Amino acid sequence: MDPSSDQRFLRAARVYPALGDDVLHDAVVEMRGDRVVRVCTAADAAGDLARPGTRVIDYGDATVVPGLVDAHCHITLTGDGTPYEQQVLDSDEMMALIAVSNLQRHLASGVTTIRDNGGRNRIVFEVREAVERGYVRGPRMLLAGRPITHSYGHFYWCNGVADGADQIRAAVRRLVAEGADHIKIMASGGATAGNIPYYSSYTAAEMRVAVETAHGLGRLTTAHCRATSSMLNAVEAGLDCIEHGEFLVPGEMMEFGGGVASSGRMVYDPAVAQTVHDAGTFISFTAQTGGWETLVDLRRRAERGPLGDVEKGRVSAIEAYFDMKLGILSSMLADGLGPRIAISSDAGPYDVAFGGLQHGIELAVAAGLTPLAAIRAATAVAAEACGIADQVGTLAPGRLADLLVVGGDATRDVSRLWDVRAVYQSGRLVAPLVADSGADTGVVPLLPVRPAAGVPDC
Repeated sequence: MDPSSDQRFLRAARVYPALGDDVLHDAVVEMRGDRVVRVCTAADAAGDLARPGTRVIDYGDATVVPGLVDAHCHITLTGDGTPYEQQVLDSDEMMALIAVSNLQRHLASGVTTIRDNGGRNRIVFEVREAVERGYVRGPRMLLAGRPITHSYGHFYWCNGVADGADQIRAAVRRLVAEGADHIKIMASGGATAGNIPYYSSYTAAEMRVAVETAHGLGRLTTAHCRATSSMLNAVEAGLDCIEHGEFLVPGEMMEFGGGVASSGRMVYDPAVAQTVHDAGTFISFTAQTGGWETLVDLRRRAERGPLGDVEKGRVSAIEAYFDMKLGILSSMLADGLGPRIAISSDAGPYDVAFGGLQHGIELAVAAGLTPLAAIRAATAVAAEACGIADQVGTLAPGRLADLLVVGGDATRDVSRLWDVRAVYQSGRLVAPLVADSGADTGVVPLLPVRPAAGVPDC
């Protein structure tokens, strides 16, 4: 073999390609350029591995999985507990800088592809342009741009308001022209002030206009659906994916204190679940939203000393919320929806920080997924929901060489996914130590100098 070739072998105690339940032991992933060439045991590749000049990166007692695919996040939001009403006071320029920081955090944690489900104006498109030019490192981005919502609906401050069929149709066409990869529709209320999350926002007929327009322009669609009624509307309208899927019904709102969104009551409906199942609709289940990271922090503080009464009350309320939420996921799994459920983070709003999709994977296991199925839900299934399963989400010949390397056996214990040893994106080492990886050492090309515009005589 030519030692100058870009052929490389990553070797580890375990490789999980996310193509089923098969785990390869003492295995290698062969890469050339930005693609996976072969995934096999080290014994099957023994001849190549022994050849002089072969480049082998041996991670030892580690697990290699596909790069994580986060099918729901909002890169322009901080994820630090700040309510929307404060975040929207930031300028577009500040939101762009926030996005740069968020992208780097997600990439360093092993997320190599994201689907951003709503940002203000053109910010996310400009940030993607910066990534594609090489000025910023970040995950591969699928963008919705402004989410479509009704007047003063959820995320109305993103300036994607569309009331009625004509405005909805025009909004979809504009978004596609701006560079949207998919169309995001707010099918129910959300945590934006003035919204009621357990009621629908659009009728099925209104959303069908968006779906038909988007599909006619080659774009997939997804809908914010917290209310049970909105889930039914989304299926009737032909949406490709449902976000959240919380089965909220009218009732009292629950409050958890600052930094955690209010929520209604979840009541699982097997008939609605069957309708979603029969339609083949994907569900992007944002397992960790609703205060999980706040709960983790409170529990850590409790280990250092007693909590006050207010904090104890918050712990009890958030625990009750997640018992309810994970019960919804468990019921969906029991009713056979598992193969169409992607585990996503919803990073950005409230306390959901970037760099923590692992929380959602751990919660999925707590709800009843096996560790392998939970990893698939954040890789292969998520890629399928995003319409890019032919490129990412699995380790197979011809796929982009996006890989996450973690210490120990993540195929049995998903908490090992936090122990990031390396992240490869399109065959390049990009994390955790980006500065030392060689990824950012290339010369930044200068753009051609444009002649100054002439100044008219006065």
